[in-house]
Amino acid sequence: MAELNAKELAAYIQKKYKDDKGRDISPIKLQKSLYFLFAYWGGLVRKSKEFPNAVEESFSEYNEYLFNEEIQAWVYGPVVPLVYHETNLNIFYKEDLFNGKEKLKEFVDNLLNDLFEVSDFTLVDISHRDKSWINNFDYDDDFHDKEINKEEIIQEYARK
Repeated sequence: MAELNAKELAAYIQKKYKDDKGRDISPIKLQKSLYFLFAYWGGLVRKSKEFPNAVEESFSEYNEYLFNEEIQAWVYGPVVPLVYHETNLNIFYKEDLFNGKEKLKEFVDNLLNDLFEVSDFTLVDISHRDKSWINNFDYDDDFHDKEINKEEIIQEYARK
């Protein structure tokens, strides 16, 4: 079972951004935040399991999947369509999202603080360098909705 639900995590990101920056988060920054949280979390947990002596702190008891929802290769990088098509994420906000998951919350908050400081299109450019996006995106496709295999993302980020 995944650690979180993507819509609930997106609602958390949206609220944190509003609280921190005083304005609404852009769809691009929200989507790239979801993607990079998934990728870095999965990589960290995988590394913790495969190379326990190489990590400062063990995350091996956690699920590598931050969420289970599909991630697709879109023009501006990886996107979680279920979140993208949701018109009101506020209804998914949960005050107790991270209850009993303090290490996860600390990870999410620390990475979000960094992501919030990077411009939208710099995040797009960074995601466009990921093999998992490159291998699943084709400019000639009509719909740009090919699913990115989560295992591919986690393997790539476990090596970073």
